[in-house]
Amino acid sequence: MITIISDDSKNNFMDTIKESIKKTTKKIVVFKANDLNVEPCLACASCGGKTYGRCILEDDMQKILPQIVRSEKMILVSPIVYGGVSFHIKKIMDRISSVGDPRYYMKNGELVKKMRIPDLKYYMVGIKENLTFEEELLFIKLHEENINIMSVDGKAFIVEKKLDNSIIEEILKEIIYD
Repeated sequence: MITIISDDSKNNFMDTIKESIKKTTKKIVVFKANDLNVEPCLACASCGGKTYGRCILEDDMQKILPQIVRSEKMILVSPIVYGGVSFHIKKIMDRISSVGDPRYYMKNGELVKKMRIPDLKYYMVGIKENLTFEEELLFIKLHEENINIMSVDGKAFIVEKKLDNSIIEEILKEIIYD
């Protein structure tokens, strides 16, 4: 199964992506981040202790997390904002930590945390509009850092704001058949 979470607050990317994936035999679950009620992480550490594996916040993440846990692949789609992701996607990224191992460890001199989802592949699709080269580079580096921290495989892609269906289909083929 593939879980796709998209911030469509500026454009409707989800329909294009969903149609491209439907051409495959993979089961998909989609969420529009901007339509969800997701509170920011409190950094309370309950998900790694007192309520192990479960966030204490009661909001729409209770719909998203079970789908992510059952997924082979997760795709986050976001407008690129100052080299990062939108606040809708950032809140979700922070809250995904509740399905990670509660213990951090050192890997190559860096503090990392494994996901409890075996073989999860994590992809990011960034939608660019009037970005500098440095902002594009920051977006790729942010995703590479998340892949490292989560100890998963994946890749980041950057596409133009005006989505070209052939480019999206190319990216999705790479993701689906990876």
